[in-house]
Amino acid sequence: MSKPKIKAVIFDLGGVIAHGGYLGFIKRYCAECFTPLGKKTILRLEREVNLGQISEPEFYREIDKIFGVHLKPAQIHRLIIQHMTADKSLIRLIPKLKPAKVALFSNSLGNMAMDVLKKRHLSGKKFFDRIFVSTKMHLAKPDRQAYTYVLKQLKVKPSEALMVDDRIENIRPARQIGMQGIVFKNSRQFARELKKYRLV
Repeated sequence: MSKPKIKAVIFDLGGVIAHGGYLGFIKRYCAECFTPLGKKTILRLEREVNLGQISEPEFYREIDKIFGVHLKPAQIHRLIIQHMTADKSLIRLIPKLKPAKVALFSNSLGNMAMDVLKKRHLSGKKFFDRIFVSTKMHLAKPDRQAYTYVLKQLKVKPSEALMVDDRIENIRPARQIGMQGIVFKNSRQFARELKKYRLV
């Protein structure tokens, strides 16, 4: 059975377009974040900052207060951005996806997503027609309403959109509302799977 014609490709940022950064920071400075209680706490705080319920500095201050990372919010912000590296192979592929609309949809720590894109010179229309950031939308993955909002803004049907994310828990709800989905592992694997959709 042939795949439907894709009119929009929607990329995640961390773990897809760029790697390292936040996860590297957590691994280095917050070992307790990986304990059962720590995971529960960090997921709650991430959810709050992704939805814009708390600011990025407030998020870092809470992490410091609970886990004792002993770094100021501005220091943490700089560390994360410095260690976010763009996936160059994937970046070279993105312009070839057009005339399909190409969008980015990120669960962001405050302005982190936009700052990373600017730092890596990826914020222009050459790469993304639209950029959706959870803190601005007050909607976040994996909520179905978040995907529905993005589709509405892009003016495409669910079956015409391809979601690319490194987390299956973010791809699953996209598929449940009728979107296509690729769980990103690396740029080579992504390029192979992309051939099914006849986009490049």
